[in-house]
Amino acid sequence: MFKSFQKSLINIKNASRLIKVKNKKLKIIYSVFLSNLVVLLDLGIIYLFTSFFQDVILPNSINFINLDQIKLFLPFLIILRFVVIYLDTMNIHNLRLSIEEKLKIDFLNEVFLRGNFSTSDSYFFVNTLCNHVANFYQNFSILITSFVKILLFTSFLLFTQPSTVFYFFIGFIVLVIPLRYFTKLNRKYSHISFNSGIAISDDIERVVDNLYLIKILKNFKNEKKVFQQNLNDYYSSQLNNLKYGSLNSLVPSFMTMIFLSVLFLFTALAARITLEFIAIILRLFQSLGEFNRVLSLSIATYVHLEKFLTIEKNKENIFSENFKVAENGSNVIASIENVDFKYLDSNQFIFKGLNIQINKNTHTIITGPNGVGKSTLLGLISGVFYAEKGRVLLNTFKTSYVSAYPMIIRGSLRENILYGITETIPDSEIKKEINNFKLFDNNDIDLNDSVSNKTLSSGQMQKIAFIRAILSKPDLLLLDESTSNLDSKSKLLVYKILDSLNITIVNSTHSSDELINYDKEIRFSNKNGITEINEFKSL
Repeated sequence: MFKSFQKSLINIKNASRLIKVKNKKLKIIYSVFLSNLVVLLDLGIIYLFTSFFQDVILPNSINFINLDQIKLFLPFLIILRFVVIYLDTMNIHNLRLSIEEKLKIDFLNEVFLRGNFSTSDSYFFVNTLCNHVANFYQNFSILITSFVKILLFTSFLLFTQPSTVFYFFIGFIVLVIPLRYFTKLNRKYSHISFNSGIAISDDIERVVDNLYLIKILKNFKNEKKVFQQNLNDYYSSQLNNLKYGSLNSLVPSFMTMIFLSVLFLFTALAARITLEFIAIILRLFQSLGEFNRVLSLSIATYVHLEKFLTIEKNKENIFSENFKVAENGSNVIASIENVDFKYLDSNQFIFKGLNIQINKNTHTIITGPNGVGKSTLLGLISGVFYAEKGRVLLNTFKTSYVSAYPMIIRGSLRENILYGITETIPDSEIKKEINNFKLFDNNDIDLNDSVSNKTLSSGQMQKIAFIRAILSKPDLLLLDESTSNLDSKSKLLVYKILDSLNITIVNSTHSSDELINYDKEIRFSNKNGITEINEFKSL
């Protein structure tokens, strides 16, 4: 248990170093200070209340404060307590939001700059994971303040009621036994909940991305069955989390009642029990309940903190220097040398010792089944992904890309075509390419017209992507299933235009049958999870 606790503290320390939120430590210290202040106010309120009751019930009892003073100070302390708790709550929430904001920006930068994230997991890392890590630090801050409260209340008992503290510690030890058991179960089901939550996200993504196919094949029943099973696993684990988390928070209150009942059975001891003692015991066990409730939440979010640290550890294996862009005047435009590659969230390598050379002004096609790394190869060539081992050398600064899912923004036709192009392109040249690609049935073109993915067909969006790529005047054009949304007539038109260009083309495609001309085929195959290649010259 100690080793596990020590590991957890090390993980928290390492994560804290990575989350460089301004004044983070000061905010935690501030929360601890406010927590101390709340405890002192609680002690003051308890003393005033008990003094009041003793004056009313036992008018002859000796008190250090009179009723008038109680009436003066008690409302003030209650209001001050409310203000301090409000400030503490706002401070902790502000800390969580600051961490969440910092993590989202950092992760988005990692996705953009390093790239070695699978598409399906990028949203999870940027959004969900960041939220949970931020929640962990919020809960962790509350955990510290609750622990401080427990220490202060216990210390007060030691000095004011030393004869009864022994019995309190016996009750505390008895309390720890079930809490330890519930905490262990809580952590177990947190891991299960985490994994089943990812499975649900994958199910939804698969259904949305393949909606047409699933509906046409009438396979929704099977998809629903798989989703329902994952959903049941998720809700089952969540209910178990709730059950054991609730027990963690309720057990202290239950044990409080048991403890006080046992004390009152011993009349000799009960005679020495004061109202202050009862009030402080109740407040102490309330703090214990809060501590265990937040501890359960912290355990649940700690799973995500471990995931965050895993991602950070894997990032160390990504070296941007393994990708170099330098125009050297040679006939080779892209060279992949002994490259090993895997995604950040995976232990499975896609490439091991990959070697490929692309010559200038050639048309190279990449073929092979799904999942062998055709799109990943384009990512390596373009510098979207970085090799873990080996290097990629690019002999041009002018690269463009067309995918099967072209990017369309809400804006004018001109803004969509010129997206990412910094050079000034005259409208006449834009309209010329629009006509070459037969984007519209008529030549009455207004570049200021608003367009979106709802007003354009999939074929038109694809053509806009090609026009955008050509107007950027690249030396190297990367195509990723780029004609998948075009009919046969449009495909023929596109490839005729591409053949007329004096540029290098690397084309990832399922089939070479539709191509007019190409110089070399690189055929990918999968062997034991690793992609292998065979090169063929065009006939």
